[in-house]
Amino acid sequence: MFIDVYDLPNGHTIEADVCIVGAGAAGISMAREFIGTSKTVALLESGGLEFDPRTQSLYEGRNVGMPSFGVHVNRLRYFGGTTNHWAGHCRPLDPIDFQPRGWIPQSGWPITRAMLDPYYRRAQPLCELGEYRYDDLDYFTDRTGLPALNTRSSRLRSVVYNQSPPTRFGAVYRDELRTAPNMTVYLHANVLELESDAGASTVTGARVASIDGPRVTVKAGIFVLATGGMENPRLLLLSRGASPGGLGNDRDLVGRYFMDHVLLRPGADVALSVPDVNLRLYNALHNVAGGRMFSVLAVANERMQREGLGNFRIHLVPDRLHYEHPLGPVFSVLDGNESPAPAAPEAYGTVGLHVVLEPVPNHESRIMLGQDRDLFGQPRIAVNWQLTEAERRNLRRAMELAAIEFGRMGLGRSAGEIFRDPDHWPRNLEAGKHHCGTTRMSDSPATGVVDSNCRVHGVDNLYVAGSSVFPTIGYANPTLTIVALALRLSDHIKATLT
Repeated sequence: MFIDVYDLPNGHTIEADVCIVGAGAAGISMAREFIGTSKTVALLESGGLEFDPRTQSLYEGRNVGMPSFGVHVNRLRYFGGTTNHWAGHCRPLDPIDFQPRGWIPQSGWPITRAMLDPYYRRAQPLCELGEYRYDDLDYFTDRTGLPALNTRSSRLRSVVYNQSPPTRFGAVYRDELRTAPNMTVYLHANVLELESDAGASTVTGARVASIDGPRVTVKAGIFVLATGGMENPRLLLLSRGASPGGLGNDRDLVGRYFMDHVLLRPGADVALSVPDVNLRLYNALHNVAGGRMFSVLAVANERMQREGLGNFRIHLVPDRLHYEHPLGPVFSVLDGNESPAPAAPEAYGTVGLHVVLEPVPNHESRIMLGQDRDLFGQPRIAVNWQLTEAERRNLRRAMELAAIEFGRMGLGRSAGEIFRDPDHWPRNLEAGKHHCGTTRMSDSPATGVVDSNCRVHGVDNLYVAGSSVFPTIGYANPTLTIVALALRLSDHIKATLT
């Protein structure tokens, strides 16, 4: 059932076996897993069923690092969360993303891709996707009849993306949650603080309030934070009753290692030297086996290792309307003297190379409590997004590799601001709005906030779901991994409560 906190008496106590804070992709995916079990679940949502400006204002904050989008427009604070405006691009993280990579500090997850694969498969239908066949490009080229680019596999490879409708979790799964007898969704339930015992080792309750309305308490055996990569750390930092630095923050790691994908749209342009280049596999959606797919270019694993690069993907966006930079081939000494494509008197169209880059985990990139206050008088967040020379080098190299390949294939020449002025960030640098890493997963409390089961180190009944637990983020959009990890966490909690 759904209950609005406005309809509860002040001082009311809500009791449940499991309390999930946040009704976005992670929270709703988890809650569904308890339907039909003997365990009662309280799913707390800050907003209502529709967008409300006052509730959304609780997400306001300040960017105090690299320029980025307004903090309050990155996320949505009503039932369904940010799935109410996500784009729907889906792909698992690559196996290498889970592995320690010596050239990327603080890389490596305490779990492997193989351990998460069963949950990725279960996540597919939740995101309304087709078959789980991301590693079988030939399957899709055979069924679409479209060619993949003949890139050199030691540089770039074509990989498969699935496209969700996109699934609006709050709409698609609302009736299931409404009718489940062991499930209660509380709307306008803003968690102000998690209360704990004197040793900050057990969460004893959550203080909850509605705007201009009653204040209530939630008591549960298990608490799960599922409020996203910015709000998860904020709630831990605000929970200072028994621990001045916040729950789970004995090592000053909560909020640190904030990561977001680095975007250049475009990073470079290709002026095509030949007519009728078939790029439809990359720039259109294709119906295959009950789902929709498209392809992007990604860096080869051996190239990453050889050159110390982060993972990245490149979208091919055709028919750009203008070309701003003088044409010319771009080749690196590392790749030898390969002949570029001939320059055509007039280009047969242009293709924008839109790059999405994995950042390096950075201890100084972080979410903090700021000086500004929200409607409840609590500190808003300050976002200190930091990038390093490694990201700038990786961006340039990504565009070089693409330029080399388009030239080698005889398709066109490339140019872009990043080639002309490599010592400065391009003017069109963007953040991907994928907030990750702020409660990172690690077997050791010295290097992470949660363990391999997403339990907060040192707190026996508190878990974190969502992208904040990612130690690294690869190039893939995070939602499919968020859902897979939520399903895995649900299985763990159900086993714990048995």
